[in-house]
Amino acid sequence: MFSVLRTPKLGRVWAGQCVSMAGDGVYTVTVSLYLLSRADAAQALGTLLSATALGSIATLIFGGAVADLLRRSMVICAADLLRIFGVAALLLAGPDAPIGLLAILGVVFGCGAGIHRPAYTALIAQLAGRERRREASALRSATSRFTGIIGPVVGGSVAAATSPRWGLSINIISFIFSIATLVKLDEPNVTSVKDKGDKAGLVREALNGISYVRRQKWMLGVMLQGSVQAALVIAPMAVVLPLVMGGRGPAALSFVTSATACGALAASLTASRIRSQRPGTVAMLGLLCELPQIVAVAGSAPTVWVVAFSALAGAGTSVFAVLWGAALQERTPDHMLGRVYALDALLTQALMPLCMAAAGFLLGVLSTPTITTFAACALPLTVVAVLFIPGVTTLGSVTPDQEQDETVHTETRAL
Repeated sequence: MFSVLRTPKLGRVWAGQCVSMAGDGVYTVTVSLYLLSRADAAQALGTLLSATALGSIATLIFGGAVADLLRRSMVICAADLLRIFGVAALLLAGPDAPIGLLAILGVVFGCGAGIHRPAYTALIAQLAGRERRREASALRSATSRFTGIIGPVVGGSVAAATSPRWGLSINIISFIFSIATLVKLDEPNVTSVKDKGDKAGLVREALNGISYVRRQKWMLGVMLQGSVQAALVIAPMAVVLPLVMGGRGPAALSFVTSATACGALAASLTASRIRSQRPGTVAMLGLLCELPQIVAVAGSAPTVWVVAFSALAGAGTSVFAVLWGAALQERTPDHMLGRVYALDALLTQALMPLCMAAAGFLLGVLSTPTITTFAACALPLTVVAVLFIPGVTTLGSVTPDQEQDETVHTETRAL
């Protein structure tokens, strides 16, 4: 997997984005501590985070279109500059900034994140080349998992030793480092594969991306499965799991979170080696690895079992992420990568804020076992249902048997 870093320019881009993502992890912890001194800390943090999520969701599709129209390295630089502005303004405004200003800065930061994600993902795939995109997908996933562990640790340590302000400053420095690795990057120009006489607008480019995914039934099916799973399984568990394990003490919640991240990291390091004629089936079975964790929480299992099943859940979702990401990279034309990734992220994230809020409300009406049992039933149903869509089990590839049948059919028609 790490051998892909020897690909020209990719190692340089990866280094910058690795530092940037670690900075995001630092921000996640320190921004909470930064606002903690306020009397309305919960409202302030909730406003900032929800505005960030909305800004990201609102710009994902257009961010993907921009990433396919312009040089992706420059799009990432623009996104980093936008986020630098948001964090710097937050530092200047101070922890007692008005709620309205926090909402505005959250939207700014979220817009930067929404523009960044499809451009970064597409650029890594573009630089890796089609023959090494599975390794690139695994590397991207492993990097995300690793920085998700390291960033919060660094952020908490810096905040404890100095102050949260220094943590936010580190986030700004990480963006500056990212920009430095991207300036004057000689990347392939994906627009060269398109008709240069076609001056389609940004909206039309975004709609073209949606139309492309609609024609790929297997691709659309998996994306919709992700949207349903996010709404019915991931969102309620994101609320229930911290409440249940947090009620057992900080150590229990910490062990569960760390186990999930470690399981995901371990799987990311090995998933690129998986070879199967039915990678879609393997990927979906990976999602089912979340089921034991949900059942354990529903049944009030001992903490040690929840920790073990959390590691399994992290590993399974990481296997899915690597295989699914590689399939998108291999089956999507380079000039469409940004829009396809953006639509995938949008469908997964769009319902999350609403469903998490609904889960919080339902916890006041229904019992925890009822909500987790519903999630446990919804998960296998969504996984099994999508497997019946043509092309999902192979993630759009053609198996040797199908290739032989097609060859025989072609020869028969020729006769």
